[in-house]
Amino acid sequence: MITNPEILDKEYRADLNGLRAVAVLLVLLFHLEYDFLPAGFLGVDVFLVLSGYLIGRKIVRELELNSFSFRGFYKNRLKRLFPALFFTFFLTLLVGCILLSPPNLERLGKSALSGMFSIANIFFFREQGYFELQSEFKPLLHIWSLSLEEQFYFIWPLLLFVLFKNFRQKLYLLVFIIIVISLYLSSIFINTSENAVFYLLPFRFLLGFMVVWLDKYTLKNKIYLEFILLLGLATIILSSILFSKLSPMPGILSLLPCIGTMMVIYAGKAKYSSWLLKNKLFEIIGKSSYSIYLIHWPLIVYYKYGTLSELTSLSKIIIGILSLVFGFLMWRYIENIFRKSSIRYFRINSVKIDRIWLWITSTVIILTLFGAFIWINKGLPSRYPTEFTMTSEEILKNRARYWKDSNAKSTILEGSNDKNLIIMGNSHANDLIYALKNNGLEANITSLRTSHLCYNFGASSSKKFYERCSQLLSENLNSSDWSEADAIYLHDHWPRKNFPDLRRLLNRIRALTDAPIYVFGPKMVFKKPIPDIIHSCKSSFPSAINKFAQDFANLENRTKMNNSLLELFSDKSFKEKKIFYIDVLDLSKNDKGRFEVISSKTFDFLYFDKGHFTLQGSKEFGEKLKVLKPHLFDLSDSEI
Repeated sequence: MITNPEILDKEYRADLNGLRAVAVLLVLLFHLEYDFLPAGFLGVDVFLVLSGYLIGRKIVRELELNSFSFRGFYKNRLKRLFPALFFTFFLTLLVGCILLSPPNLERLGKSALSGMFSIANIFFFREQGYFELQSEFKPLLHIWSLSLEEQFYFIWPLLLFVLFKNFRQKLYLLVFIIIVISLYLSSIFINTSENAVFYLLPFRFLLGFMVVWLDKYTLKNKIYLEFILLLGLATIILSSILFSKLSPMPGILSLLPCIGTMMVIYAGKAKYSSWLLKNKLFEIIGKSSYSIYLIHWPLIVYYKYGTLSELTSLSKIIIGILSLVFGFLMWRYIENIFRKSSIRYFRINSVKIDRIWLWITSTVIILTLFGAFIWINKGLPSRYPTEFTMTSEEILKNRARYWKDSNAKSTILEGSNDKNLIIMGNSHANDLIYALKNNGLEANITSLRTSHLCYNFGASSSKKFYERCSQLLSENLNSSDWSEADAIYLHDHWPRKNFPDLRRLLNRIRALTDAPIYVFGPKMVFKKPIPDIIHSCKSSFPSAINKFAQDFANLENRTKMNNSLLELFSDKSFKEKKIFYIDVLDLSKNDKGRFEVISSKTFDFLYFDKGHFTLQGSKEFGEKLKVLKPHLFDLSDSEI
């Protein structure tokens, strides 16, 4: 992703290193969670445009001089990218063996393998979904962009070579047409396949190449360069400030920072304003940017994982400084050694072979064996001899259960009497299905699923997901099962308070059915996945583990939401409409007022992530629910 510039001419452009510094600082500050840069991730776009410009310019000039060589191109790319990348893989795997739980270490081994073979973007793309692991538990997540760039390097030289040899006079026009097509496809699929557009080959590299064409045209009035450079920088910075994660990107909006980058590249020789990029500090950061990018994310992940805490003001400063220092050292003593060293040759049967190929091959083999060993051995669980360990197979089995057993054809929804129950909600509603069915509910269940992206069961959402949520809500409310329902249960994760929308939804449901409606409040969720909390506790006593886990309970947030809902439903008008509230939070407590994560009865896990029950967790919640709210199991309309 972030590569140092090729010296294509005798002229050295310090401004491009300065631009690279701007990009890596945007990414670093974004990952350090500074709120003033909600779209600092656009630094990646800056890198990609710059990379497309530098690589495209080098290839075209060598083609024009008839000196281009695929072998030479890939040799230079290997020397530039792989030494620091392999060093990062080795350090990250080594620290992971010490720090990570078996499931997380196993995933790290697989992600390292995908990175070794330049398919990390595909690996992380396939991991996307509601139950996807938090990014803070993926130390190599950031290498998706490296794999993207390496795939680009595989395709781009061949494409340019073919276009240059056959359509030289129309080269830039054809590339521009490809850009337009790519942009059009991105704008179409950003709403339906957002993750694919993000992780897979985009149009951003090719935009950089168009500056090679712009370089052919020089401005007579140099004062315009000053204006263009300042406007380009402002566009990049303002895009990082005004956009956010919820902005539909990459797509049309991505053009702003990308065009801003193109402007800065084109006007980088401006006499005065270019000092903003050419100063020594930015030049050094720019030269080190690739290594800074490689090392900063594992530092952040391992800090969060090791402390099970969020970044503090002090930790942000320390990690930021360490990223810059370690990045500089990696650039100075790893990147430069391989980039500047005169690689000697060796011969096999009179065939002259560059030693770089031997080094790369041997390192790939060693790191592949290292990652494969971790993967095959399931994250080396023997490192932590405790009975309270959840394997990756158990976690995956629990995740799969949510979708498999809650679809319309699942046998768990079938009943043995003539009562009909509608349960509407997201995955937390699935917890309720298991809680009811594993404790004697005999009614037939219709499961109307909403999404974690939609609040209040689809009645409200962010603008980005409004259309998707509205469609889900419309489909659910148009179900023919409402008229046959004997009771309605609504269960959500309550991420946001929007009670006017909730009231409107309840009125719409009441217009569809006379059956009693039960709104289930928030259950306890935790700030970190329970298997990782238990792993950090390193105790074999359930009581000690449950006590330790309370420090990571999202108690303040969940209690505040629950109290607001209790106040809302204290309005007598709800009871008159047969709409009742179930205080799930209170039901979930044990005798000591704690929220258990390990069963004090069976010593089994009660959660498999931050907030979803295992089967045992659902069963024990259902047991409490049946004792205190037995009418929910026979579908009577009396609220106790």
